[in-house]
Amino acid sequence: MTQKLQFLINCCKSKPTRADIEQISAKISRFDITELADITALAHTHGVLPLVFHAVQTHAAGHISEKSIAPLKKSYIITVAKNSRMTAEMIRLIRLLNENDIQALAFKGPSLSQLAYGDITSREFHDLDILIKRQDARRVAVLLTEDKYISEFSLAEDIADAYVGWVNVIGFRKLERIEIHWDLLSINYAIHWPENSLWGNTDTTTIDGISIPIPAYNTHLLYLCAHGAKHLFERLEWVCDIDRMIRVTPDLNWQSLFEEAKERRIERILRLGLYLSHKLLSLPLPENIKTEVMNDAAVKDLGQRLIDMNFNTSDGQGRSYRSFFLLWRMRENRSDRIRFAYRAMFAPKFDDFIFIKLPRHLLFLYPIIRPFRLLAKYFMS
Repeated sequence: MTQKLQFLINCCKSKPTRADIEQISAKISRFDITELADITALAHTHGVLPLVFHAVQTHAAGHISEKSIAPLKKSYIITVAKNSRMTAEMIRLIRLLNENDIQALAFKGPSLSQLAYGDITSREFHDLDILIKRQDARRVAVLLTEDKYISEFSLAEDIADAYVGWVNVIGFRKLERIEIHWDLLSINYAIHWPENSLWGNTDTTTIDGISIPIPAYNTHLLYLCAHGAKHLFERLEWVCDIDRMIRVTPDLNWQSLFEEAKERRIERILRLGLYLSHKLLSLPLPENIKTEVMNDAAVKDLGQRLIDMNFNTSDGQGRSYRSFFLLWRMRENRSDRIRFAYRAMFAPKFDDFIFIKLPRHLLFLYPIIRPFRLLAKYFMS
């Protein structure tokens, strides 16, 4: 593992050991201005700049001058200001939707930062994610357009049903970027939360005295594992999210969590998230859970491959056709692998609708167009 990435990992540990703290102090004292600029950029890339800044402030005081860490501090202050601005907008949007009788849940972004990290400033986020019901998608698009947001894709009446049926999200931009979801994950990943599961059991978190509706804890945690897995955990931030969510829940009902993972058919994905959190951030696990995770040979192999790919080099390797085989191996059931392979190849995504806008009578061609786009993307570039 590169020296700088190991430094980031030590900074991200919720409870660093004495050796971790000594390494943070020793390394920060040896970094010159250029290396500190690299650390700042790398922390941004991995979405953990606030955690790195806090660790440097806490553990490296007296080992480096204020002038030396000024760029890191400036980036942190900018992040705090942006987070505060985006949090205020999220609260306004949730209220706007509720006032129009549209049920909405906030996830990731400020709600996750508050829930898992204890405040809205300790986690980087660059857009706002809001979950609605599928049947409300067009109404929300109209409402946000009236609110001066610009849609990244027009949900025109002639194409809305097809788009909403195949794709799970649409983006909007104004001063901030927001993503409106009607399912937690794209259909391509063959992981589905039924509507009654998502909306029949919800939770809340409190920001500035305001109650924000969010998905139920187990749903939120399993989503974080699935979301990190679909991105091959290429950012340290996604491992930190799982680590922090579990640490703030000392009375976690592990049996209930694994039962829901089994129901969603993502037990291996849950074990992979736990494996990475334990290996990289020293997440403590109950002995029976730790044994189950560490005895899964496929999880250990996948976990080590992801660590080698994302954290044993400073610049990552990007996505390629090999990513498909890693995602394939994350599903333990043959039927889920087949379902994933089929949907990954043929279920249209947002990019397919952007690539070509077909008239209503030709919408059936999107599943045919997609495999040719994938072949061109991964094998002919």
